[in-house]
Parts: sequence; C-alpha cells; structure tokens
Amino acid sequence: MRGWCFGADGKSIRGIRLRADAVKLDGVIGLPRPDVKAAMPDAPDNATGFEIRGTLPSGRVALVLEALPAVGDWQTLLSRSVDVERQIIPFWLGGGAWTDLMFFQMPAHMAYPPRPVRAEKFPPTPARPDWPKISIVTPSFQQGRYLDETMRSVLEQPGVTCQYVVQDGGSTDNSRAIVEGHAKRLHAWASERDGGQADAIARGFARTTGGPDDIMAWINSDDTYQPGALAFVAEYFSRHPEVDAVYGHRIVVDEASQEIARWFLPPHDDTVLRLNDFVPQETLFWRRRIWDKVGGLDTSFKFAMDWDLLLRFTAAGARIVRVPYFLACFRVHPTQKTSFSMHDTGQREITLLRERSQGRTFPIHELETSPVLLRYLRRSAWIQFLWKLGVRAS
Repeated sequence: MRGWCFGADGKSIRGIRLRADAVKLDGVIGLPRPDVKAAMPDAPDNATGFEIRGTLPSGRVALVLEALPAVGDWQTLLSRSVDVERQIIPFWLGGGAWTDLMFFQMPAHMAYPPRPVRAEKFPPTPARPDWPKISIVTPSFQQGRYLDETMRSVLEQPGVTCQYVVQDGGSTDNSRAIVEGHAKRLHAWASERDGGQADAIARGFARTTGGPDDIMAWINSDDTYQPGALAFVAEYFSRHPEVDAVYGHRIVVDEASQEIARWFLPPHDDTVLRLNDFVPQETLFWRRRIWDKVGGLDTSFKFAMDWDLLLRFTAAGARIVRVPYFLACFRVHPTQKTSFSMHDTGQREITLLRERSQGRTFPIHELETSPVLLRYLRRSAWIQFLWKLGVRAS
C-alpha cells in the first residue's frame, strides 16, 4: 500500500500503520512525493509519501489504516473489508508473477505473525587452533535501541574469538555507554564523526589485522548473528581453502526481535548477482585476500556498498558459495536506513551498478521478465517448500 498523508495543521505525521484483524503492519513515512507538495501548498514538504508492506491472511479481512499526527494519538483514516485470494498454484510450480515472487520470496516485511526465532541447527563444529581468524566490524549511528543485542550476538558466539570493532559515528543517544560497557571484550572501538556507513566500515577494518586466508565481515547495529554461526563459518573456510566468500539464508525480525519472515537463497549464481543483489549482507563473510585484491569498500556508496563489493569480488575471480543455513537475522523497522534510502539514493546506486555490470542501459521491464531471475525465484520457493517438509536443500 502506497500513498501520502500529512496533518490538517500542515505538519508531518509521525507514523503510519495498517491493522488487519490480528496483524499490525508498520509503514515507512517521509518518502518523496513532490507531486503532492506541488498540488497542495499546505503540505509541509516534499516528503509526505508512505509505504506499507505485509502479507495478509487469505479470506475476508477487516483493514484499518491509521496515522500518528504530530501531536496526539493514532487516528483512523479509513476502515474497509477486503477479500484476499488464496494462492492456488505453488510458486515453485509456476504460480505467481515476478512481483508475487519478489514479494513473497525476498520479503522485507511481515510475512506471518511474529514468533520467537528458532535457533539454527549447525553441524557440530569442535573448535580447532588452525581455524582462520575472524575480524568483524559494526558501524553504528543512533542505534542504541538495538546495539547491545547486536554486540552480544558477536561477543557471545560459542567456540570462537574474533577481533571485534565497533565504529560509532558520534551518536548522541545511549550508544557510547553501551559500547563502553563491552569495551574490555572489544579489539577496538571509536565514537567519532565519519563520512557515512561505508566510511565507518572502512575505518573499523583499518583497525584490524590478519593474514590472506583470515575472515572478515561486518554486521550492522540492528542485525544479529545466529548462535553458532561464527564457528560454522570458521570451520567451513578451514575445510574449503579454495572458497573466497560465503553467505547464507536470512531470518527477518521485527523491532522486538521476533521472527516475521525468512529468505531461502538458491545456490550462488554470478549471472544472477550481476542482475540483482539477493545476498543478505549480514550473512556475508569473505577472506582478507579478496578484500585486499579489490581494494576494500568504495566509500562513495551510501547504500549499495555491499553489492558493489560483491561485484568487484566476482570480477576479480572470487569463488563465492551460498551455504544452506540461516546465519543471521536482518531487522526491519520504520526508521532503518534501508527503508528510507531505497527510494532515492539506494535506487540510483542500484541502477548504476546494474548498468555497470551489464555494460548498457537496463530498463526495469527487462529485469521483471528475465527468465534467469524467474528461475532463481522459483528455485527459492522450491527450497522453502522442502524446508517446510524438514528437508535442507543444498
């Protein structure tokens, strides 16, 4: 659901949400709508747009759209009942168009009511002294609400130790106090102004050390690793010296760390990567040798620095593997950078990288009709179907 909204007093709203029986979907506000400002001079600015994403149960559903004004409590904008059709043909068998497949297989929204995250069952991985060393960076800015959980998900990993660096951008919330509370267990940390997320990550990695075969990763300050993920990754790299980078499936969680969706990724495909980035950044780990070979992050990117890095890994001949495990949790919430940036800076960078990798202008309709991507998304649905039957597809 997309639209625009602002207060009768000419002020911006503080929130938008859709209630659908037992489901509550929070939306993203502040999206660009210059057309609204042009048509309605009393609009506060050009950023009156909103978007709400979610999956509704099939059948008759009562919807209530609500907005939170600048002052006061939630106000009802509309109430309506709708009939939601049931998906008859499974996606993996050919059901659903491109938009359906993208929405259901790679959701960044609530796909089912919140529930506790089920811990991943990794293979037994007894710690060994010859495992490669792991260096992890967390860039953060004004994320005190989630930062402690992120840091604990790194520091409390069983069976491994790592060089862990937290690079805060000079937050004015409680972030510094949280970092200081864990300072004794950190390799390094800083709270200082930086040039954005990519610059913070680059600064953090500059504080780490390691050999060519050692492992690097970053995890943002609202995401978390699954218990046992780092030991699994270290053991995997130890057994596969030819592999340069690995990533896994994604668990999507809400503000309360409750699971609301999952991504099921097919085996890695460089052709798909050049069309679209489906790699969950929080699950990505790579060897220092490939990082050094490509020169690290391009800090001019504000949103798609991870896709740019992966494309340069591929161009440098990296061997990238998707492992069939849920390595980490990706948090969605109305104030996250991903939500806001996707509609402006993010989309420009995505278009730039796609056209750079294809060597030409690439109209969006080509992406939406690409047989390569359709096969990839249907493979995702097949892996999900098997997973529900208790089968882990490799």
